[in-house]
Amino acid sequence: MINIEKVSNPLKQNKEKPLKSSSKPKYSFAAKSFFSGSNNDTQYYLSSGNTSQCIATESIQTWLLSDDGHIFTSNGEYVLDVSSGGYYVELASINSNSTQLWTIDKSNNKIVNNGNGKYLDIDCLNICVADLNSNSTQQWTIVKRAPIPTGNWGYFQSKQMDSNNDCWGLTVLNGSSSYNTSVVMNKVQAKSKSQIWQMTSDGHILSRLDGNLVLDVGPAINGTNSYYLNTNVYQKEDLMQQWGINEDNQIFNKYYTNLCIGFIGELGDSTVDCVLAEPTSSSDINFQWNANPTYSLNKIVNEEPKSFPPYTSGDLLESYQFLSNVATSNYTDNIRSQYTNINASLQTFLVLVTTATCPSSILSTLDFTNVQNQIKTELTYAVTVRLVFDNYSNFYSKLFSQSSSNLTNLANLINVDMSSDQTVNANYTDAITSVFYSLISEIPVGGSIIANIGQSAIEWGEAIASGSEGPSTYQVTLSKLYDHLQSNYENEMLNAQSMRDTILQDWGMMANTYALCFLPTNDPSSLNVNGLDNEKISDVASTAYEIAMIQMLLPTTYQIYFTTYGNMAPYSNNDFAWSDNSGTYIMATIEYSNSYPPQDLTDKLWNNGVSKQEFFTSSYGWNLGCSLTYYNLIEKYGNIYKLAFPTIKNFTTMPMQFVMTNGSDTVGTFNAKTHHSGFASKYYSCGDLGHHYFDIAVTDISSKKVANFTVDINLEALEGSYVSIKTGSLIVQPGYIVGNPICNQGSLSLMFSASILIPIYQSN
Repeated sequence: MINIEKVSNPLKQNKEKPLKSSSKPKYSFAAKSFFSGSNNDTQYYLSSGNTSQCIATESIQTWLLSDDGHIFTSNGEYVLDVSSGGYYVELASINSNSTQLWTIDKSNNKIVNNGNGKYLDIDCLNICVADLNSNSTQQWTIVKRAPIPTGNWGYFQSKQMDSNNDCWGLTVLNGSSSYNTSVVMNKVQAKSKSQIWQMTSDGHILSRLDGNLVLDVGPAINGTNSYYLNTNVYQKEDLMQQWGINEDNQIFNKYYTNLCIGFIGELGDSTVDCVLAEPTSSSDINFQWNANPTYSLNKIVNEEPKSFPPYTSGDLLESYQFLSNVATSNYTDNIRSQYTNINASLQTFLVLVTTATCPSSILSTLDFTNVQNQIKTELTYAVTVRLVFDNYSNFYSKLFSQSSSNLTNLANLINVDMSSDQTVNANYTDAITSVFYSLISEIPVGGSIIANIGQSAIEWGEAIASGSEGPSTYQVTLSKLYDHLQSNYENEMLNAQSMRDTILQDWGMMANTYALCFLPTNDPSSLNVNGLDNEKISDVASTAYEIAMIQMLLPTTYQIYFTTYGNMAPYSNNDFAWSDNSGTYIMATIEYSNSYPPQDLTDKLWNNGVSKQEFFTSSYGWNLGCSLTYYNLIEKYGNIYKLAFPTIKNFTTMPMQFVMTNGSDTVGTFNAKTHHSGFASKYYSCGDLGHHYFDIAVTDISSKKVANFTVDINLEALEGSYVSIKTGSLIVQPGYIVGNPICNQGSLSLMFSASILIPIYQSN
């Protein structure tokens, strides 16, 4: 049974956290130096090197500027600071020093340190600060950059299409999850995990085929300075596994900074080799890539604001006010104020403005015509932008319209009491993101348009929120689950509307959004909704959202029973069982290891494309407790019911490991791959009745601390063990959040262990 008393209240997390910036990042930018090298032919950017020392390199790097003047690395981990010697600039953890605060003076092309008043400079390609001078090394151009879309799954598509206008993308050969597999080019196909990637904040490119599987530099091509590409196991500090995207849409390697990903040969019917080589030019299309989705709306709303042409006096002002009154039947003399008014018929306004004639009171017909043409253009753009967002709102409303009945039906199928105060992990953002993933996976052309709008709206909402919320806020009781989903649905709808209104109130954003609405639908940046198969999009999204709700509800009733390889299990592979080379996994109820799910439930999983491997190993969105069970070895493992075997669910893009100890004795060290779970499946000894404590230390792949806590195993007479996290023992490092644990009691009569699953997320 689930230990309700232990898990119903969210964990109080003791955080070891440094001082934080008083406000969130304002925008993303790159800083390009006026200095162009001894031959005056090289572009240099403010960059971070292999050490903490900042340098000037040819590789463009994205930084985040906060409202209070901190300049963060793109992953938010470090800030720019002046070294203790007062000259060189380095990366450091944030603290209260004023040398970590900077002012960007765009009018004079300067970056000034607030702590010492000196200016960002370059000395032998090392970044430093110096007194004001007129050297080009002290002059910088600030290039506004939308954040690289990290943390979301998608394709890397070549800008070069084949003769049939088909898109080609980075592909793991034969869909192999083995390391050292070639990465090639192939046509973008639906439901092909071998073509789905995720860029992390530190520049690793993860494959969707397996956790810890990343893009790497392969063997050298004979007689050249070029290389093939392959996959490899995630290495944190290996620059050959880290990548960036420059302003020419080239994917460059952070070790071989002058080399970019391209392809050899013609795009036709067969696989084409990918290479890491030097492009012939910045415009070499064989070396240019699009992320699909590009989240082009996210880029647009990160642009510098651009005002509408001002009409402040004379015939220009009178023409504007006259046309406004004509269009709105004298409701307002400022028609631009109506672009965001959903009750205003912009199509009618457009007709009235188009047919209006210059009144005699306006002397300059040229001014009148110029204003009339501008307003006609603005209305045309605004009508199209509103239609795009209306289409998304219709999609999103339809997706949620059946939520109440679906939730009730699923609760009945899973045997969940929706009036209960039992806590569930209900991460709505992850649920919606999984819908977008399904759309781009199953409908590569068209699905990305919905994902583009939806994911951009999510990130827009996070950017304008007054404070960030981590996954702990997604822990709700079953009785409040529907209200929680409804509230989040309404918030996401408001986010989309807020983003729409921001675009409609900015001339540059509106013009750029309008342009995207007429791109071909197979362009990753397209917002062209004409010709979309809306019925298919709706079906795919509804199925994905239903699976997401199952992921929330299933851990309240079911868990996985694992038997190690070589030991007997009653089933090995059927609707509720699956085996691999580590052992056998069986899904059954929490109370009874021999009470299996109904076929209607398993059909809903497997018939809708759920991977058995991901499901039974609690990978990606799945989150089930795991009990160790030995069905025919009661004499050998007779104490199994006294034990608990922790599972760490790694929801991050960073590989983790955890060590389980009891005093000076180490039970074992276990790995938790990215987006996967790590199960402490090693049998150990436990004492008699009472509380027994086992310490868990979780670290990332670089051995940096993530979290520490103590597992409390409570043995009572003639019962299976109870398990929980010891009150007050949880310490979480900055950048992470530990979610509510799933705790299931062991069984003496059926001889299975207790289980506890602890989810770990990256914080906002």
